[in-house]
Amino acid sequence: MHARQYFLFFIAVVVLILPALALLTGMAAAQRTVSETRAAPHAHSRLRGLPPIRGFCIQLADPNGTAAYERSVKRLRQMGCHWINFVVNARQHDVKSSHLAMDRRYSLKPKDIVRVLDYAHRLGIRTMLMPIVLLNHATGDEWRGVIHPPNWNAWFADYRRYIRRCARWSARCHVQIFSVGSELLSTERYRSRWRRVIRTVRKVYNGKLTYSANWDHYLNVRIWPWLNYIGMNSYYDLANDPHTPVDGIRRSWRSIKSRILAFARYMHKPVLLTEIGWDNLQNTLAKPWDYVGTGKINPAVQRRAFAAFIDEWRHIPRNLFAGAMIWQWQPGAKPTDYGTYSLQGEPALPLVANWIAGR
Repeated sequence: MHARQYFLFFIAVVVLILPALALLTGMAAAQRTVSETRAAPHAHSRLRGLPPIRGFCIQLADPNGTAAYERSVKRLRQMGCHWINFVVNARQHDVKSSHLAMDRRYSLKPKDIVRVLDYAHRLGIRTMLMPIVLLNHATGDEWRGVIHPPNWNAWFADYRRYIRRCARWSARCHVQIFSVGSELLSTERYRSRWRRVIRTVRKVYNGKLTYSANWDHYLNVRIWPWLNYIGMNSYYDLANDPHTPVDGIRRSWRSIKSRILAFARYMHKPVLLTEIGWDNLQNTLAKPWDYVGTGKINPAVQRRAFAAFIDEWRHIPRNLFAGAMIWQWQPGAKPTDYGTYSLQGEPALPLVANWIAGR
C-alpha cells in the first residue's frame, strides 16, 4: 500500500473510531455517576425493617429540661408515636466565626442527651439525631445558612469534632437515623470537606444517614450519593389567603410534590422531610418559615395546613417518600403561646396524632 493510501486509511480510522470512543467514554462516565449514586459506601444498605417515618421533632435545648423531655417522650409514645427526631445544637459567635462548640447554657449535658435517647429506645421509639448550628449573635437576615468564616479549615475541623461526638451518642443509643448537618447552605459547595465529615461519622456509626437541606436548596447539595435519604425541611409558601380551603392547599402542593419526587427518582433514594410544620398564626400558609411571624392567632389555618399535607402525601411508595418529622413538640407549650409550632392542645393535634399512629 502506498504512503498516500496509508494516510487515507489512517484518516478513515480516526474519523470512524474517535466518535465511537467518545460515545463509550461518555456512557462510562454516566454509568459511574449512576453507580456512585446507587452504590456509594453504606448508601445502598436496605431501608426495610423500619416502620414508616411519622414523628415529631424535639429540641434538646433546655439544660434543665431532662425530666420534661422524658415526659414528652412518654406522652408521644402514648399517642402512638413511633419516631422522634431529637435536635441538638452547637453554637458559634456569629456568621464570621471560624469556631463552634456545644454550649451547656443552651443544651442538655451529654449524659442527659444520652439519657433521653436511651429512654426513648426503652419505650420502643425509633430515633433520629439531628445536630444543628446556631448563632449567638445575628442581625438582619443572618442565620446559619449564610455563615462565611475567614478560615474554612478551622470551621470544618470544629464541625467534624462536634459531629463525631453526636455520632458516638447515636451509635451508643441505637439511633436509627443520623443527620450529618442541617441548613448549612453556604458550606454545601465544599463537597470534599463534606465527604470527610461523612467518613468521620462512618468510623463510629453504622445507621442510616441524611442531611437536612433547605426546601429551596436541596438541588445544590452535592453529597446525596453517600447518604441514605434525601433529607429536607419543608416550609413552602402554599397560599396567601389564610381562608384557602384544604383542596386549594393541596393544589399548591402538587407541583412541589412532583418536583421533589422526580428528584427522588433521579437520585434512586427516598425523600425524608426532616422538618415540616405550621405555627398557630393566621399567615402561616404564606410564610410557614417565619418563626417570628406576626398577625393574630388562628389555629384553624394550622389545622387546614396539616389536613392538606396528610391528604396529599398519602400512598406514595416508600422508595420515593420515607416520611416526615413534625416541627415541633415543645414541652410545656400551650395553645395560647403566640406563634408556637407545637401542637399541644391545638385543634390540629388529633388529626396529626392519627396520622402519626398510622390510623
